[in-house]
Amino acid sequence: MASVGIPAEGVPGRVGAWWRAGGRGGSAAYVVAPVGVDAGAVMQRVHEDVPGSVLVDATGLTAEQVMQQALAALGVDLSADERDDWRFALGSWPEERLLLVVNAHRAGPTRRSHEAERLVTSTLPRLARGELGVVVHVVPELLPAHVYPRAVFRLSAAAVEHPPAVKESVAVRALTLAEPRFAPVPVWARLVTALTGEAASEDELAEFARERPEILRLGPLGVSFVDEGLAETLRQEVESAELSSVHEQLAGWLMRSASDFRHPEGWAEGGAVGLYAATGLAMHAVQAGTFDEVLRDGRVIANLPQTALMDAARSISFIISGNTAAADAIHLWGWGVTPRHQAEWASWLHLMALSRDDLEFASAVATSGVTLPWQVKWAHWRPPGGYHVRYLRAGRFAALAEVRWQGRPAIAGLQQRTVDGAQQPFVSIWDVETGERVAHPWEHDEIPAEHRADLTWPASPGSGSVAPSRVQELFASSSPRRNKRAFMLPCEPLAVGEVVVFAGDLGLIVIKPADGVNISDFGASQQPLSWDYADAGPCSPIDSPAPSHEDLIALFGEDALYPIEVEDLPDRLTHAATRELLLDFGLPYMMEGAMGLFPFGSWGIGILDELPSWPGGIEPVPESGPFFQIGKWMGGKLVIDGPTGHVLRVPAEPGQDRLAGLPSAHSLVDFLTMVALYVIGLRTRSILPPASSEREQITYWVLRALVEVDETGGDQPAWSYVLHND
Repeated sequence: MASVGIPAEGVPGRVGAWWRAGGRGGSAAYVVAPVGVDAGAVMQRVHEDVPGSVLVDATGLTAEQVMQQALAALGVDLSADERDDWRFALGSWPEERLLLVVNAHRAGPTRRSHEAERLVTSTLPRLARGELGVVVHVVPELLPAHVYPRAVFRLSAAAVEHPPAVKESVAVRALTLAEPRFAPVPVWARLVTALTGEAASEDELAEFARERPEILRLGPLGVSFVDEGLAETLRQEVESAELSSVHEQLAGWLMRSASDFRHPEGWAEGGAVGLYAATGLAMHAVQAGTFDEVLRDGRVIANLPQTALMDAARSISFIISGNTAAADAIHLWGWGVTPRHQAEWASWLHLMALSRDDLEFASAVATSGVTLPWQVKWAHWRPPGGYHVRYLRAGRFAALAEVRWQGRPAIAGLQQRTVDGAQQPFVSIWDVETGERVAHPWEHDEIPAEHRADLTWPASPGSGSVAPSRVQELFASSSPRRNKRAFMLPCEPLAVGEVVVFAGDLGLIVIKPADGVNISDFGASQQPLSWDYADAGPCSPIDSPAPSHEDLIALFGEDALYPIEVEDLPDRLTHAATRELLLDFGLPYMMEGAMGLFPFGSWGIGILDELPSWPGGIEPVPESGPFFQIGKWMGGKLVIDGPTGHVLRVPAEPGQDRLAGLPSAHSLVDFLTMVALYVIGLRTRSILPPASSEREQITYWVLRALVEVDETGGDQPAWSYVLHND
């Protein structure tokens, strides 16, 4: 049974006995104290009784910061080259060690932070491995489900009783509604006004705090509680409607007051109120129900830390909507992009907004008052979280070279693309100023004769030649790619005039740094120790057309699309819209994702070979046929039903119910649209790092997109089978 009602003085002995029993490495135990009860002294006593143990106070820290502090205190090497091996370090100790985490429920920079839940349910269980055991101080609502009862130690202590005058004080009650655990006096005054509807004197509030040093602490950042348990207890007594009104008023006031703490390095550097706003505005907006509105204001978001956006969004939902700054924050976090300075983070927000054509948001970030250390000039890339055909058009880059095209600064890119399932190298030329691709891909070593006069070196090399004669000369002096694990765009950066060019599997970006700013480490990636934060939806260009069968042109090229000749179109394929599409648009010749489409026949099939009826022994379908084969998929035939135009997969043999003949789409145009979405997903996943969480998320993005095109066809098991197992 779980320990119930243990007096505080008895807990250290119980926890010590649990630890000394041995075999606790890789496991966790919990000291559970009621809200408002301080268990710090209990955890300190356990720490003193267990030699070699480490104690970390989680108050105000993110889960990532708790993990960093804990591992550093345990002596784990967290240098850039060694930090990813922390798991092996914990398993290599000669004896078990104990980590104690106190105030886990107070993790995070705000009182409503999701960081506490993340720390207890995700981060610390990951940390409890090898020879490391963990004891966590939590409140009852944070105790994970299905914990081994003998690893739970419940304190019987009651919360400290404060005089009624303290608990009933409007000033004290208002202060508990601050989200950060400090409140500058002007913020406190606004909280009082929001709670009571009456103006509050800042001088009187400051004097009130000085007269009550037993409960309040007045410091350079503002007022805080001596015992945070008092704030936690009193917050529970505020009515929800009253709470929402206070948060709405305070969030609005902070946004209206932003000019008072505007600063080139962000609000947090603009004084105590600015720091409060940067830390707490997002969470106030969450509780006011206005977070979505705040999230659309680039002038505000440019001043909020990456972690504040993630924390606020995750406190609302475990899945974050795509095409928002919060989703950008989570996707970049997953790639290990966690800028240390607010100004650099604002530059990333600007880049991500431009990558999805959100010009209004990008402009707002640029005019937010934060001085951007760099801005993107143009980008042809797949941004983290991107799922759209446009993000694949630039392709992969293996090396860069500076050239001149008709006298203008240009970039030569050594690239790769997939042709019939194989990687094919080619060279492209891009105008530095406009971002336009000025030369079609060159697939051979010879520079096309018609372009030899267009392409020259930026300066005459030692040989005296002013132009390369062969493609291989372009990259003869290119530097090796940087570590793919350390940089999201690993090609060696290329400085061209006032801009710097970055490239890799994700595409091509041209950045203009501010004067004196070194951006050689742009895109440096270091996976957070605490790993993923949350799932976020994909991003795509805003106002872009809905997915279409015409996306196949961008994916395979016009040369790979083959309209069916009139004489090859079977008379018994009678569905009018299908006939028109086959004649005017045709089918792509493709083999990808265990699917092949063969507009001119292949793999032993002719052009639209007829299957007179559904095969015997196979689960029957409502469609009556005749059926006409357009390809193969997962070993089965892909066919069009002549009368209805439905596209079906014919199982190769009986017993394949999970891959059965459920219509893959109710029309050919929908099916081709779904094929495009499917291929976009497969190709996007192929450029992601093997351990990237996005590789798994993309499967679900694709499946949701397929269902939006055709609700029944999107449920065809063959789609998900390949996506889950490819």
